Amino acid sequence: MSSYRRYNYRAYPTQGQREALSCLYGACRYAYNWTLDQRELMRRRHGRMQSCTQLSNMFTQWKRDPGMEWLLGVSSTPLQQSIRHADMAYRNFLRLYKAGRTHIVTNHRTGKRHRTGLPRYKSRRDGEQSAEFTKSARFKVEHADGCKWAFLTLPKIGRVKLRWTRELPSTPNTVTIMRHADGSYEASLTVQVDDKTDAPKPLHEACGIDMGLDSLMSIVYTDGTREKIPHPRTLKRKERRLRKLDKQLAREKKGSANHAKTRLLKAKAYGRIRNQRKDMAYKLASKVAGENQAVALETLNVKGLARTRMAKSLLDANWTRIIDRIQQLGVQYGRTVVRIDRWYPSSQICSQCGRRDGQKPLNIREWECPQCSTRLDRDWNAALNILDAAGLAESLNARGSDVRRRLAQTDRNADAREAGTHRTAQLH
Repeated sequence: MSSYRRYNYRAYPTQGQREALSCLYGACRYAYNWTLDQRELMRRRHGRMQSCTQLSNMFTQWKRDPGMEWLLGVSSTPLQQSIRHADMAYRNFLRLYKAGRTHIVTNHRTGKRHRTGLPRYKSRRDGEQSAEFTKSARFKVEHADGCKWAFLTLPKIGRVKLRWTRELPSTPNTVTIMRHADGSYEASLTVQVDDKTDAPKPLHEACGIDMGLDSLMSIVYTDGTREKIPHPRTLKRKERRLRKLDKQLAREKKGSANHAKTRLLKAKAYGRIRNQRKDMAYKLASKVAGENQAVALETLNVKGLARTRMAKSLLDANWTRIIDRIQQLGVQYGRTVVRIDRWYPSSQICSQCGRRDGQKPLNIREWECPQCSTRLDRDWNAALNILDAAGLAESLNARGSDVRRRLAQTDRNADAREAGTHRTAQLH
């Protein structure tokens, strides 16, 4: 089975190429917004919509009208792709609208009302700008063996320099050239690859994972070992720098050169946070999916939890991206990923005797079961319960009750320390 993957490379366009890309981004925004206007106009007047092909033909004629000649100065392929993207976004909105899954919300800052799911207009002030080229644009990637640089030839843009970090497994089908808020450029190439060809050999049969905020991941393995991944707190480590930039930005006059410089510094700071979060999520997901044949995860209501006082730490933990990436790699590597029910009380059940002890405040990190008198670590116990709920604990149970008890006990327990239940040692 094959699938499509994206390979991203840092791009370094020249000053002339940056100006050409700015014109291209403006034309793509115009095509996208024009498509949304035509869609809404036709729906309100006639109660129907044109096909994407009809819209493309209309836009081709529109480019020849007086005053629209500037659209002829850029490649037509990204404009056609923008029309397709807007058409798809609007059709997805109508599908949700007919299913009754949209509603009216009010922006409390501006007082404006809008319907959720309705595609938004693109603006030149948006931090992220992009243009997509397909094979019909006849783009070309040039790279010499052993060279750390490559060149991407785009129509009406020229040869854009790329930092080559890894080889492409096949010829790319599409390329998207992006500009981020911090002013950096990136080329994203889509290629078709065969799954399971690069799957690493699993080290463990299965594992159960409990996501948290104190420890990002608490992992229990069926071979009798366990591991805790600390929360990186990427945003918290940068907050002092961000506060300083916010104060500096507030003192400067809008539109001035210094104001623009500070805005760029702030965008770069957030860009580093974004990259660090993404890197951490991908590395953790690769570790979990690569080392285990089966993975048990809990189903989390991240949107609901993001409305609580824990929102900043929760979003900084990047739970959603980590879990989604584990599932993607599970399909790619041929692993089994099991998601247990959202309402399963993994933190309330004793993993040794099965007694349910009720909800506990978040500040209770360890507790003693009143029935079996086992001193339990909240995170280890939850991870073990998740492994049980997924039906993946058979080989662990075969090792005996002592192994299960030591896996769920707190680090302060002397027996657990002597048994060496951490990732560096194995229980027998």
